[in-house]
Amino acid sequence: MKFKLRNSNYTNFDIYKENVLTPRSYFIPFNSVEEMADTDILNERYSSSAVDVLSGEWDFLYYKNENLMPDVLDTDNTDFDKVSVPSVWQHTGYEKPYYVNTRYQFKPNPPEIPADCPVGVYHRTFNIDDTDKNYILSFLGVAGGLDVFVNGEYVGYSEGSHNTSEFEIDKYLTLGENHLVVVNHKFTNGTYLECQDMFRDNGIFRDVLLYKYSKNSIYDFEAKTKFNSDFTYDLTILPSLKLVDECELSAAIFDGSDMISTKSINVDSKQIDKITFSNLDVEEWSAERPKLYTLILSLSCEGKIVEFVRRPIGFKHIKIVGNVFVFNNKNIKLLGVNHHDTNPKTGYMMTPEDMKKDVEIFKQYNVNCVRTSHYPPDPIFLDLCDAYGIYVVDEADIETHGCEVELHRRGACSHNVKWQPRYWDRVFRMYQRDKNHPSITMWSLGNEAHGYLNQDYCYNELKKYTDIPIHYEAVCRTSRWAYDVVSQMYPPLNRIYKIAKGSGLPKKYFTKPYYMCEYAHAMGLGAGELESYVTSFMNADNMLGGCIWEFVDHAIYNENGEFEYTYGGDHGEEKHDGNFCVD
Repeated sequence: MKFKLRNSNYTNFDIYKENVLTPRSYFIPFNSVEEMADTDILNERYSSSAVDVLSGEWDFLYYKNENLMPDVLDTDNTDFDKVSVPSVWQHTGYEKPYYVNTRYQFKPNPPEIPADCPVGVYHRTFNIDDTDKNYILSFLGVAGGLDVFVNGEYVGYSEGSHNTSEFEIDKYLTLGENHLVVVNHKFTNGTYLECQDMFRDNGIFRDVLLYKYSKNSIYDFEAKTKFNSDFTYDLTILPSLKLVDECELSAAIFDGSDMISTKSINVDSKQIDKITFSNLDVEEWSAERPKLYTLILSLSCEGKIVEFVRRPIGFKHIKIVGNVFVFNNKNIKLLGVNHHDTNPKTGYMMTPEDMKKDVEIFKQYNVNCVRTSHYPPDPIFLDLCDAYGIYVVDEADIETHGCEVELHRRGACSHNVKWQPRYWDRVFRMYQRDKNHPSITMWSLGNEAHGYLNQDYCYNELKKYTDIPIHYEAVCRTSRWAYDVVSQMYPPLNRIYKIAKGSGLPKKYFTKPYYMCEYAHAMGLGAGELESYVTSFMNADNMLGGCIWEFVDHAIYNENGEFEYTYGGDHGEEKHDGNFCVD
């Protein structure tokens, strides 16, 4: 089959997504209650007959320069390599690992990128046995830009490496064998928003899912909780449905195997109401007592259930009282770490077992909070935080550090309104995907993007959807100073003593909860004064706590190399920051 591959999406500043579906929360549909009951949060995406996980062996072509890629790919007459998906180029032999902290891999001049950059072309087939269904193709993580093609036809484009990108592909499909091609450009205009301190990997590094829905389906829902003065909660289900017939939507809340309540409503394409459960006597969720209930949604048409959805839900409420962060009427302390998606053997690609191991280590060492530095993680990671009890600072995939250190123009992107749609797209996709997780304790607008114009816009827009506090540290170096909490990195102890005491500094330090999004840099002796920091914020109500930088070292495992582990500069990087990743 032939595919016309070449277009200018990845260098066209007017395009950052095309034909991408409206973002929605992550959940797995099931065709029967039996298969839903027979799986858990680690395995449900791999166990549902309503979802095909397209991970596994794919055909692959790597081109060092974009101009080497053919205009037309003939999959029947091409000698492909084979790669496992998910994976990254830098751990499958196509490129060497590349570590840089605050700089870009090329000379920056936003939004211009190296036009003739490397590109990877992925191909695989999949089978369809019913073309009357609704099919959604979901990419959970692709580092770089992705053009998507099905059966020789262009489907759409997306960028934002750690955000989910979904495409409806019904009209491109045929019975039997179908061909999927993904063109993955190393750099896009959006690369300017991904200048994070990490090895810079590329490739399809998270699972690819194919959702198989009937023509009547649950597209999305929000499980919104409201705390009442009598210490009960209301739960409102706000559904988004795809319907061609009159159906019945049911919602049931379970505590273990015990049903607490259930309600049903009639729905059609013109009338979709919310479902509200009032005055529920429930136990609240917290990191210390991560009580979860099970919400089961079912959609029935003509007396037959066509879809089940199961999601763990928790009940919590957060408010800021003066300069105190209050979670379930308690002044909590965040004893946190910053967490990157990293594995020395596979790079960005983490298995569910890798994620579970990290969260279990959190609990073993009394870590009760994680900042997802500096992007949204795989949804399974958040499921684990819900279940084990970890407060989450969920961070948008935005950092423009190189604009400061290389261009010496901190606001090159953040204070340029032309970048605003890209900023909001990343924040909005994060919020919509993760909105139902009880572990979300703060939303973060990104890291070290050094401005506030576009962040102001994102803050104001996000506030329309959520009352969960919003964090962004870099605004403290501007006249804006803070959003919902005062956040700083690596404050000296003498400053912390004064903030905890409530005097000795300008008033702005004391008007909101104080949070250290990074502190006790765990490199060399960097964490040596940890006890002094923790004692200070334990003894003062305005001190929210902080997240140690960082949870795990970044390094590359070399089974047969001269050195077992390598870091920046060991792989021929043109720019690098040495062993600063071993922190």
